[in-house]
Amino acid sequence: MWAGKYVGFLPLAFLALLHGLYYLPLAFLRKFTSHVLFFIPAILAIEELRSRFPFAGFSWMRIAFSQADAPYLSIVSLGGTTLLSAWVLFIALLLVKLNFRRALFAILLTISPLLISHNAAATGKISYAAVQGNTPSVGLGFNDRAKAVFNLHVDTTNDLVTTTPDVIIWPENAIDVDPFRDAEVSGSIRSLTTEINAPLIAGAVTRVSGDLENVSVMYGESGEVVSLYSKQYLTPFGEYIPLRSIARLVSPFVDDVSDFSAGERTDNHVIRAVTLAPVICFELLSDSLVRKAAQNSDALVVQTNSATFAGTAESAQQLNITRIRAMENAREIVSVSTIGISAHIDMNGRVTQRTDEDVRAVLQGEIQGVSNRSVASRLGAMATPLALLLSFFPLVLHRIRRP
Repeated sequence: MWAGKYVGFLPLAFLALLHGLYYLPLAFLRKFTSHVLFFIPAILAIEELRSRFPFAGFSWMRIAFSQADAPYLSIVSLGGTTLLSAWVLFIALLLVKLNFRRALFAILLTISPLLISHNAAATGKISYAAVQGNTPSVGLGFNDRAKAVFNLHVDTTNDLVTTTPDVIIWPENAIDVDPFRDAEVSGSIRSLTTEINAPLIAGAVTRVSGDLENVSVMYGESGEVVSLYSKQYLTPFGEYIPLRSIARLVSPFVDDVSDFSAGERTDNHVIRAVTLAPVICFELLSDSLVRKAAQNSDALVVQTNSATFAGTAESAQQLNITRIRAMENAREIVSVSTIGISAHIDMNGRVTQRTDEDVRAVLQGEIQGVSNRSVASRLGAMATPLALLLSFFPLVLHRIRRP
């Protein structure tokens, strides 16, 4: 598992133990019933609990997030990730107790969502250049050299951006020193945007408010700050250390992590009347945050930094989660990473462009803003309880039909 690349066996073992503890209720449930229909709502309830507790949750292991290439993916646009997880469990149950009738029903559940697709009510299009500038090294020390990552993104922009886009997009941590305190960096940004004559959306780490913040900032054509979004859903044990005194006993890297704070500014970025909502890396895992971002925008920009976990499956897994979020919320997404995979994803979860990993690259194209919303987006916070309620339907049907 990619989470254990640097922390070693012991923290990974504790993580595995924690996840195992979530499923203990299934053992107690087994004492009261052997009927598998009870286990579908139980597993979904466990997933929802794990996605929220502790430390704001560990939801990257959701069943739904493994289904980006499933033919029934579009069901996520009706009831969110909880319904998609339930759909997988429904099909699995039919296959476990397979007969001719159940096989037909499993096929129906698999192919019927293919009829669902999003049609765009376009609000406009803007051209973009998403810059994957790479890093001088990977791993925990990817940005140890001041301005190294920033300079790579400046050079890649100058070398590979072949047209004048409506906006340039850089990934999370592309500016690896505080641009509000470093006059040389702010001057370079001003020169770059003026020369290309386009605004720049970039990820940076700053202490502009006094606390350490992970931000997405948009600079205008003259290099002035137009809008700023401070990451709200922070990564436990990555951007802050819960229970630091205990964690220190488990991992030697604990004291290398400075705690970030969620800032007060949560601006969207507006380019030529198209509103782009920034989502920074780990925030993809928050149903409510991504849903709110989609509701208040025409398209999404995901800015991420995969340098720490280069050479693992982390970037591919995150790309698949991004695809699911695009389908769930009926929004096109440009996802840009420091080292890859960067991609353009349409509102039906299809990857229309992508880069390789560990290379300098630029994606250039148009992102379409849309105003229509998926059913899941309209349901909002009600999507999860409704999907949980639906998971009891097979059990109720079984009880009704029971002689």
